[in-house]
Amino acid sequence: MLLQRSRRQCVNAFKQRGFTLLEVLVAMTLIGFGLAVAFTAVSGTARMDEKMTDHSAAMALARSKLDEALANSEFVLANDYGEDHYSGTDFGYRIQLRPVPILSPEQHVRIRTFKRKLEKIDIEVFWGSKDARQSYTLSSYRVSPLETNSAAINSDVARP
Repeated sequence: MLLQRSRRQCVNAFKQRGFTLLEVLVAMTLIGFGLAVAFTAVSGTARMDEKMTDHSAAMALARSKLDEALANSEFVLANDYGEDHYSGTDFGYRIQLRPVPILSPEQHVRIRTFKRKLEKIDIEVFWGSKDARQSYTLSSYRVSPLETNSAAINSDVARP
């Protein structure tokens, strides 16, 4: 009787459904692989967000420097180099001003009264280490201020 009982227990133990060690290892491997992929995606998203923040800050800095140059047509702009700390990142910028001819030399001969000149403004904002430097360039045009005679200005100021 005792022997029959232990045989029944063994048969019942085999009939019970469970996971083998191999199945558990395969399941743990798949879960580990899935978690590794998820963490990699989250890490990549965080790095992309940081890059986008830096790029957005560079665009805002370039736009503000361009707004300074375009706000007043009489604003005299020189080639400028500078640095600025914005949004937790050190940025450098370079402003270049170049004259752009509007009229050809033949047209200048025919239209002597036209004194306006066009200027191209290039603003480059750069950031990052020297080996991984990134940059953003913003360009625009403006009509240069009229060249005035300083003697005429001084005589106007001296009048009562």
